Amino acid sequence: MNILTKQGLRLSVLAAFSSAALVCAAALSGCGSQPPQGASSAEVPHSQNDVLQSKEAVLHVSASSTECTFESLRDDSDLVALGRYLGKSDPFLVIPVVGGIDSAMYYTDYYFAVEDVFKGDVMVDDSASSRGDSVISVRMKGGVGDRVAVVNDNAPELEEGTDYLLFLYRVLDGLDGNTEGNHYYSFGDKLGIWEKGASGAFSNSEIGSVDSSSLAVMPVSDAVPASEQNLQSEDAMIEDVRNLFAAGKIDEKMLNAYEELYNASRNGFATIATDAEVAAFEETMIASSTAHSQSS
Repeated sequence: MNILTKQGLRLSVLAAFSSAALVCAAALSGCGSQPPQGASSAEVPHSQNDVLQSKEAVLHVSASSTECTFESLRDDSDLVALGRYLGKSDPFLVIPVVGGIDSAMYYTDYYFAVEDVFKGDVMVDDSASSRGDSVISVRMKGGVGDRVAVVNDNAPELEEGTDYLLFLYRVLDGLDGNTEGNHYYSFGDKLGIWEKGASGAFSNSEIGSVDSSSLAVMPVSDAVPASEQNLQSEDAMIEDVRNLFAAGKIDEKMLNAYEELYNASRNGFATIATDAEVAAFEETMIASSTAHSQSS
């Protein structure tokens, strides 16, 4: 199922720009990224089945993951910290700077109380400030609405009260549905969240493990963190597009679409939807799901 069907060129530009310019060193250092959303065949945990079956439409999203190491996560992160998981927010719908309701997405914030910092400075988002001075928000796609659900197949299974090693980055502009605030994102969603074992070592099933003693002597890296890499990548992308236009390889309509997204993301942020916008989004998603089922 794909609900992004109504704005043709604009949304294809959004997807192309986002996948080329966004996140975590996906293109820049080979860790996890967040690609455009789409259908997935991944299994849903049994605990969610009853809830999902009651919804009129279910969309699966996932974050791609390529080869990733402890060192690449360390270098690309804006924040590396030990955090105790406290719980999560209610889901909320985000409307991006370009694309409107047709490219909106449900997100959820996951809250962690920071107990130790190995790299970077702790930034506390407004949504987490009521939980404590050192509580941070880690944002991921996914959430259950009134009539529809968005399932993030790459979201980690977290246990409240448990400590995790976090590799996090920030997005500094409005690209890819980023709202204004001090929240973080996890590389590849689950790739940036490592479990603490009985021995005190931290591990990620897809990457490996690291002893806690090595964190205390984490070497200083000259690598530019992902938040700054993203901005540099966006600047390079728009320059490439302008050069293609100057060379006659794309038309003015395509150039203007890229310029619109670039300027909108640099000069503004995505917004949290109103109740009316949430209802419109869910209606659009249900209609798309119904049309997809009828054509299958």
